[in-house]
Amino acid sequence: MLKSFFISALLCSVAFPGVAIAQASSDDQSVVTYEKEYFIKYDPITLLDMLQRVPGVQAILDANRRQGGGGGTGQGGQQERGFGSAGDQILINNKRLSGKANNISDSLARISETTVERVEIIRGASSDLDVQSQGLVINVIMAGGASTSSTFWKVGGRYSETYVISPDLQVSHNDSRGKFDYIIGAQIRQGQHIEHRFDQSYSPDDVFFADSQRRTDNIFKTLKFNGNLTYNAENGGEFHLNGQFEPGKYTKREPRFSRDLNQPKNLQNWDEDQKSQKWEIGGDYTKNIDGLGSWKTLFIANRDRIDKLSRFENTPASGIVPIFQNDQFRVKQEKILRTSLTKDITSNQIVEVGVETAINNYDQIFTQETYDSGDYNFNTNDDVAVKENRYELFTNHTYNVSSKIVIQSTLTGEFSKISSLTVPLNGANIERSKKFSFLKPRIDLRYDFSVHDQIRATVEKKISQLDFQNFVAKYDVSLDRIKLGNTGIVPEKSWNYSLTYEHRLPNDAGAAQIEFFYRYISDYIDLVDFTEFFDGNGVAIPRENLDFTFVSGNIPNATSYGLKTSGSLRLGFIGRPEAVFSVDYKWEKTNVTDQFSGVERSFKWMPEHEVKFNFRHDITKWNMSYGVKGTIQGNSDSHEIDLIDRSSNGDLYEVFAEFKIFGDLKLIFIFEHLTPYKYDVVSEFYKDHIRYNDLDHYQNRQWKFVREYTVYLQGTF
Repeated sequence: MLKSFFISALLCSVAFPGVAIAQASSDDQSVVTYEKEYFIKYDPITLLDMLQRVPGVQAILDANRRQGGGGGTGQGGQQERGFGSAGDQILINNKRLSGKANNISDSLARISETTVERVEIIRGASSDLDVQSQGLVINVIMAGGASTSSTFWKVGGRYSETYVISPDLQVSHNDSRGKFDYIIGAQIRQGQHIEHRFDQSYSPDDVFFADSQRRTDNIFKTLKFNGNLTYNAENGGEFHLNGQFEPGKYTKREPRFSRDLNQPKNLQNWDEDQKSQKWEIGGDYTKNIDGLGSWKTLFIANRDRIDKLSRFENTPASGIVPIFQNDQFRVKQEKILRTSLTKDITSNQIVEVGVETAINNYDQIFTQETYDSGDYNFNTNDDVAVKENRYELFTNHTYNVSSKIVIQSTLTGEFSKISSLTVPLNGANIERSKKFSFLKPRIDLRYDFSVHDQIRATVEKKISQLDFQNFVAKYDVSLDRIKLGNTGIVPEKSWNYSLTYEHRLPNDAGAAQIEFFYRYISDYIDLVDFTEFFDGNGVAIPRENLDFTFVSGNIPNATSYGLKTSGSLRLGFIGRPEAVFSVDYKWEKTNVTDQFSGVERSFKWMPEHEVKFNFRHDITKWNMSYGVKGTIQGNSDSHEIDLIDRSSNGDLYEVFAEFKIFGDLKLIFIFEHLTPYKYDVVSEFYKDHIRYNDLDHYQNRQWKFVREYTVYLQGTF
């Protein structure tokens, strides 16, 4: 049905000649090229302005903006350590940016459009790229020898409804001096996120007995300095260096009230104050060596430190009464070196061999002190130091079987050692050390069976990276309780299979694809029951004497399968060739055995359905653009030892408008959270353990975000 829709659109395009917009073609059927002339009518200022005009690219831009990394097929929440061969979908001159914090998404708005030669959209496996991807890859080719100098600036802020304005000021300068090209920039930004939570509590027989409310005000203040330097040597080598320094502050103010039926309000307050500091230096060097091939080396070193103090207090009219405070100090460090050699072994076969080394450190001290008799006293201490040494040996082989068929195979050997030292409040230190070794094969097939149709297939074994946050204790603000860490977790292993069909309409009128995927996961990471139900002699311990314990751990196996569909359509067939509508839909069925109840359930907070859409209309004759994007998700749930959460997710919508005032001056309006409702959660609280099916009470919880309005004025000189 999806293809029939686009065939109908194609017929409309033929019926209305001249409304579709053509772009330069490439000898490679898998590459769609947008030359610089394509963007002239949009009068772009930055590379970001250019990419936003390419159909189907906005979803990749949004994903890169949101990404914090992977780190486990089930848990996520951390940035992937090391470089690896997959990941980035936005490249510069066939190569990734050698940065983590200073990433490609942050660089797009700092690169002037005058330095860009063309934009390539590459579908499927390709021997020319610095990464592997079975989907779309954006490759930006920079103009060689361009001697340009420009300064980009942006000033504005975001207004959170009924609250305050958060200012944002950015400036960057790019220039060329002989063989040097550079970009330097700075940003001063305050971000604010406001949400309200309303809870109503009921007994198991549906009798209302209490309600509560939280109003959360999160404020982020950052000062960011970054730069990129490129040197083109006379011997043909190319050297890139980039760096970033970002100190910041974060505060959280959460006044609360709770009230039992027919009782006065109990007023409380949760406060967090955090200081952070990040820095990063990265670079890469590329050179063609006669007789050997192309040599590439990437390196990076970074450090991320936070120091956070949290306090929970009663706030009656008579004065503040402390309850407890948490103190967290955490430092993450990473050093990476990746080097490889790529050589043509025949006219249609290319081999890359290389090695990557990554040294990671994660150190955290977490303490909780309860207030008693006029002073704070230690209650919990979790002092954990983790070190990971990881090495990868990899070989990539690309075989261009014909002009229509490309097979790319990879074999990676991963060898690592993770050591941890835990210093508890009482008792002896706990030291653990584990060595891991894995083989990770991958095969990609790309078949262009026509100019407009392509099939892609991938088989890959993946090994997740352990999220060190699962090693350490943390405080769950939503539930007001400490969750302990577990240094005994092992990585997830998964076999991943995918088959994708893509159809592309002529004359840049649109494209559609559908992907079927299946994953089998072993050692799936989720919450696991560590309660000792029997003593050393195998005798059952009475329920009232049990010490109920749960932490992150490994579940023997889990599965995931489903499909992803995406499409973009230029509305030339209705006389609006500069308007593009795109939509992405994912249906994913996940299954794992719950470790507390024994029932089969979906992955934690994983909705079965998700729809994302984006519409953009550029009215070039009026020098303006406008559009809307949105996300619609299905329901999801979460299971713990004494709690089941079932969430009904709300929809998120965003509207924007851009106006070219005069010259390079642009005015931008963005309206977010147009429907403040975010999600409802029904939480079932059991008395001690869900296995006894002894429900204590349940709560209806509702989260709402406030509407946010952003305005920017930007330009170049």
